[in-house]
Amino acid sequence: MSQPPLETARTALISAGITGPHQSHGRAKNIAKIHALLDGGTEDDFGLTGLERYSAGEVLGFLAAITGSSPDIADLEADEIIDPDRTIAGVLVAAHRLEEHARRGGTLLVATGHPTGLLEHHIRVADAFRQSGGKLLRAREEERLPLPGKAKEVRYVGGVGCLADWGQLLHTHSAAAMAALLEAQPWPEMVFADHGFAGAAIERGIPTIAVMDINDFALAVASAEGRDVIVIPMDDNRPPRLYEPVWRIFEQVLGGDQPE
Repeated sequence: MSQPPLETARTALISAGITGPHQSHGRAKNIAKIHALLDGGTEDDFGLTGLERYSAGEVLGFLAAITGSSPDIADLEADEIIDPDRTIAGVLVAAHRLEEHARRGGTLLVATGHPTGLLEHHIRVADAFRQSGGKLLRAREEERLPLPGKAKEVRYVGGVGCLADWGQLLHTHSAAAMAALLEAQPWPEMVFADHGFAGAAIERGIPTIAVMDINDFALAVASAEGRDVIVIPMDDNRPPRLYEPVWRIFEQVLGGDQPE
């Protein structure tokens, strides 16, 4: 007997390294990153304010509640993991939220700071949303933006916004690009994003679905504070094709089916 679709997806995501034992970020480095985040001066706050109110142990606990990783701040040898069941649960909640939004003809801005990993995934989700009746917003397309450095635009690929330096799409944690997009009206009614694209939207009170890797602590804090964010915990920079089990769930739900 074949496995049901969600169990098949679970197995595939572990095999791909998208969930399960983390293949990109180690425990000691992650805890050091929490301390750097709370000290300020990094782009890993994703544009979210108030993070300094928390201790490193509290921040790690917020992350552990979402990912299933160890909450023990003193344990530098623990294996970092993302519980695949929590990933799939987050995907299902997010997919149903998008399906309801699409059915109402709502607007959605989709963006990624990790085009090498998540761009194809986000394109698939954006396309499923559009086919279900939703409207994709391409905020400030072809405008020169007031951003630091050489990157001065957000380029939309398949409806997904990416920070661009004319001829290349860039990896970024910064919230500056999304903040610049939100300087213009109309704002999207919902955002599907990661890194600073998600954080800047959350900070402004826009309902957001956020992909969160195991070292994206600011998004875990936002969730713990009860902000309007649905978090999907998963590695955000695996080979793009490996995310197919996730985008297939979105396609099913947005298409009116219920994965089992």
